[in-house]
Amino acid sequence: MSDISALGLGLMGSALARSLVNGGHSVTVWNRSPARMQPLVDMGAAPAATVAAAVEASPVVLVNIDDYPSTRALLEAADVVGRLSGRVVVQLSTGTPQEAREFEAWFTSQGADYLDGALLCYPEDIGTPSATIVYSGRRSVFDHCEALLTSLGEDIRFVGERVGSAAALDLAWLSSLYGAYAGAAHGIVLCESEGVDLGLYATVGVNDAARWIIETVKEDDFGDPTATLSVWNAALQRIRDHARGAKINSEVPDFVAGILDRAEAAGHGAEHIAAMVKVLRRTRT
Repeated sequence: MSDISALGLGLMGSALARSLVNGGHSVTVWNRSPARMQPLVDMGAAPAATVAAAVEASPVVLVNIDDYPSTRALLEAADVVGRLSGRVVVQLSTGTPQEAREFEAWFTSQGADYLDGALLCYPEDIGTPSATIVYSGRRSVFDHCEALLTSLGEDIRFVGERVGSAAALDLAWLSSLYGAYAGAAHGIVLCESEGVDLGLYATVGVNDAARWIIETVKEDDFGDPTATLSVWNAALQRIRDHARGAKINSEVPDFVAGILDRAEAAGHGAEHIAAMVKVLRRTRT
């Protein structure tokens, strides 16, 4: 039996699995596209042919796929659900606090322990001092897994037994990024209208998130992003959904979504999120 099984090997999932292997843990990996497993197998991870085999292989199962419904679809399959009892499921997909509460109840009903987590960082940060990852759920479950989880980065935090806390912090962190990105994009259009060099704009006290947008536009390099504008827009929809479900004001995410929706409609969905500037350059009528 391995120490942990990692389900989902996209850019972030692969980074998580690599960090666990590099941390000296025995790791089983599964991905819908088997080719993504091979680099990790070459590092020493064990491949699992099915989700059921991956769950069976380890007492702790770490999930990093598209969203919570996708996780549910994988783990409630007939050949998987009966293997969950006695295991710890660590969710590192993007979701809402309400989904975290629903998942905790469902996994508990299956005899599994559940820890909800949020990655407040990028794939390249995993395993480094820049990786901030927060977890919520029962403290005893976090303590049981802490030695494994500390392999993922230096800033690993337990943020409380209210299981929705990690997801709430994730959405709050993302909200701050969307604000910075939209503000930077408007600043770019403003500077362009006055003939001010974008390189100069990037030096006048903007934060790292804004600088990332400015430099992308300055280099005119919108292709092959780690996450596309469409992916960012889908994550923003979760923030909007949460606001409506929680009956809180949604004006800020609605405003940014209006820009991203227009950018997608204009054919920029596969580009860098900085491509929002392309629609902001056009005067609305």
